[in-house]
Amino acid sequence: MTGRYRITVDGVTYEVEVGDVSASPVTVVVDGVEFEIELPDDPQSQPTVQRPQRSVTRPTPRRSADRARPSAVAAADSQDVVRAPMPGRIIRVNVSVGDSVQRGQSIVVLESMKMENTIAAPRDGVVSQVHIAADESVQHGQSLVELE
Repeated sequence: MTGRYRITVDGVTYEVEVGDVSASPVTVVVDGVEFEIELPDDPQSQPTVQRPQRSVTRPTPRRSADRARPSAVAAADSQDVVRAPMPGRIIRVNVSVGDSVQRGQSIVVLESMKMENTIAAPRDGVVSQVHIAADESVQHGQSLVELE
């Protein structure tokens, strides 16, 4: 049994795809980031989330917060803004303003749920702004780096 859902948390809407829950691990895709969730045999236990396996290429859904800021929607749609795929703490910022980056290059390392997640450049470009620094906490969807 699989399903596609729209879930709103704190006013932000997420596109969520849940794989077959009859077998563990379950594949869950949240806004294009794939996770494997290990379901416990005991329903009282907490599920275990595995490190994202890969990003799924899909258009970025427009969240209600983005609709209120047309410039944010345009930037997200053109891949000029690299956003946090999940809440967490910045471990490392691997780029500075003026650096040239290539698609897939590690630009930020984000710790979330005790796992390090590498955030990669979505396209080739030049870093025009860096909005975060090491040891800062970030929220899902927060702007991290801008490319030109």
